[in-house]
Amino acid sequence: MTIDCIGVSSRGRTIFRSLRLLCGPALLAGVTACHGLLDVTDPTKIQESDIANASGAKSEYVGVVQTFHGNIVLAATRSSYWADERTFTRPGRLNPNYSDEEALFDRHDAAAYEAAYSGTSGNGLSDPYLANLDVIVGRSSVAIRAMRAYGDSATKGDFLAHLFAIRAAAMVQIAEDVCSGFPINDIDDKNLPVYSTAYTTQTALTSAVGQLDSALAHGRDSVRIMNFAQVLKGRALLDLGQWDAAAAAVHSVPTNFVYTTIQEQSNTFYYPYHDDYWGAVGDTEGTNGLPFVSAHDPRVPTAYIMQRPQVPQDSLFDQLKYTSYHDPITLASGVEARLIEAEAAIHAGQPDAATTTLNALRSAVSGLPALTTPSTTAAQIDTLYKERAFWLFLTGRRLGDMRRLVRLYGRDPATLYPKGAYWYGAPFGVATAIPFVLAANQYYNSNITTGCTGQ
Repeated sequence: MTIDCIGVSSRGRTIFRSLRLLCGPALLAGVTACHGLLDVTDPTKIQESDIANASGAKSEYVGVVQTFHGNIVLAATRSSYWADERTFTRPGRLNPNYSDEEALFDRHDAAAYEAAYSGTSGNGLSDPYLANLDVIVGRSSVAIRAMRAYGDSATKGDFLAHLFAIRAAAMVQIAEDVCSGFPINDIDDKNLPVYSTAYTTQTALTSAVGQLDSALAHGRDSVRIMNFAQVLKGRALLDLGQWDAAAAAVHSVPTNFVYTTIQEQSNTFYYPYHDDYWGAVGDTEGTNGLPFVSAHDPRVPTAYIMQRPQVPQDSLFDQLKYTSYHDPITLASGVEARLIEAEAAIHAGQPDAATTTLNALRSAVSGLPALTTPSTTAAQIDTLYKERAFWLFLTGRRLGDMRRLVRLYGRDPATLYPKGAYWYGAPFGVATAIPFVLAANQYYNSNITTGCTGQ
């Protein structure tokens, strides 16, 4: 792997779909988003004089951390990083309080969703999902260069490690959630946007692993940051089907490790599920949805809200995992590390070891009986991925897991994704990933000429 690679990969350069997210020099704490596309004059100009000292470099670092925690959890204009959990993979179900565009997204109608954000529904040209993650990648480039040049020697290594891990986290989330063919945005050494060719899931994940190698090379004293980078690397390698390497990456991460969002950021899982019942926990929805309510699993606590006014026979349940706007959301954990090791054990022909790992996790939660090892590999994978769904509920992992089951295990999407009648409007569509808005991306980047090219 390439160490200290600032650019996303050698395949090309990138441009911001939402350049106003960089509006102003050295954005600092609390600034998480501006809206629109290239609609301000030269918004990427961050003057060298603003950060040409140790204090400026640290301010850039703090700004990136704030931006990361804000953009990774706060909803964008109409959808967000959490769309894979909140609407796309059936832990949550929408009420019609949401916009028509989010209803399109919720029922997997990729073509209609893209049209809604291509200026045909009065919304203007935008890519609401990718814009939030673009800014993390681009701002981290600016901060990494400043930290290298001006950072205090006592803290530079750990700050750089954190910045590289943050970059990778955004890239991994894009790769897990968005259909192949997307660009990944960055900024060049003159702080100007540049362009990339289309990325596939695999090339984006490979680039993310390179960023994480840089993080691990720089880390010095912060065990928390190193564990964060190791779990992210294990996650990316798992997505690549490199199971032994994934297990090795997370082996030293303790089970009680947790890397969470900072309390200054609102918990958007609490917001959409709680206020006005905008969302509710799904239960075996669309035939293939998991029993997040009816399983009565202590890892997914729920409470009855009401009957859906439009569909009286449809009960709505609120999630109780988060009970405050400021409850932290787990972004990486030792539990996830153990789940990665369990998957690797199955591939190593050691299913009993995988079951032992899963039962060690379950033993820490009252009311979870021990599992037995299924007799077939397919059933072992089914059990593992159900465990992942319940352990990682509302942490932004489920869509990546479902796509991995299709991509690496050959599962039929019709057995995983919701199908049949959608409760509000047309039937479920057949999209298996978050679509990127072709019109919004190719408007600025002539290299992006086609929409989704596959898993």
